Amino acid sequence: MHHSTNNKTQRLQKWFDARPNWDHASYGEFMHIGANQTIFRIALQDQDVNNETKVLDTACAVGGNARWMASLFGCEVHGNDIDEEALEVARDLAEIENISHLCNFVNAPVENLPFKDKTFDMVITTDVFDAVEVKRVLKSGGFFIVVSLFEDPNVTPMQLAEGWGLELEVSLDVTDLASAFNRAKETEARLLHESKMIDARELIEIMNKSVAPYKRGSRHYIMRLRKS
Repeated sequence: MHHSTNNKTQRLQKWFDARPNWDHASYGEFMHIGANQTIFRIALQDQDVNNETKVLDTACAVGGNARWMASLFGCEVHGNDIDEEALEVARDLAEIENISHLCNFVNAPVENLPFKDKTFDMVITTDVFDAVEVKRVLKSGGFFIVVSLFEDPNVTPMQLAEGWGLELEVSLDVTDLASAFNRAKETEARLLHESKMIDARELIEIMNKSVAPYKRGSRHYIMRLRKS
C-alpha cells in the first residue's frame, strides 16, 4: 500500500484539510475529552492488558485509543465507525506506526457490530455506543471502558450500569474537566475565527456542540464496567 503522505502529521493534516468541520477545525487528533490517553489511562488502571488481550474501540473515528493500546501492549485491536474516511486514516496511521498487523478497522454502526458473541476481552469507547451490542461481543469477565457525555443530569453511573446489565467497578465524574476542556476549545475557536481561519457558522457550531451540553447540566463520566 502506497501513501501519498509519509508521516503521521502529514496524514492527519490531509484529513483535516479535507474536512473543515467544527469537530476537526481546532481539535487535532483527539477530538474530545477521553480520546486522549491521559484520561483514558485512569480507566485502564489495574487492568492486565497484554498481547493476548483482544480489544474493540467502538465509534473509533481515527482509532487513537486502539492504536495507542496496540503500540504499548502489543494487543490485537479492532475498531468500528461509520466514517470511512476516518477509518482510512486509522489504517494508514496504523501502517505508519508499524502496528497494522495488530489493527482491524471496519465500517459498521455501533448498533450492528460485525463480530461474533463473546469475542473481546475489552470494549472501549470515548463516544457513542450500543450497550446491548457491547455486552454481546464481550467475553464473560470482560471489561467495558466508557469515557462519555450523558445528557440526563439525574442519571447515575450505577443506574446506567444496572440498565446495561453490567457491574460497575469504577466511576469518576469528570464533568468539570470536560467542561473546562470544551470552554478552552471555544476560546481557541474564537481565535481561529478572528484570524479568519474558520467562519462564523463553524464557530457557532463549535459552541453549540461542545459547550452547550454542559450548560444544560449533562454529565461526563469515566466508567469501568464488567460483564459477569
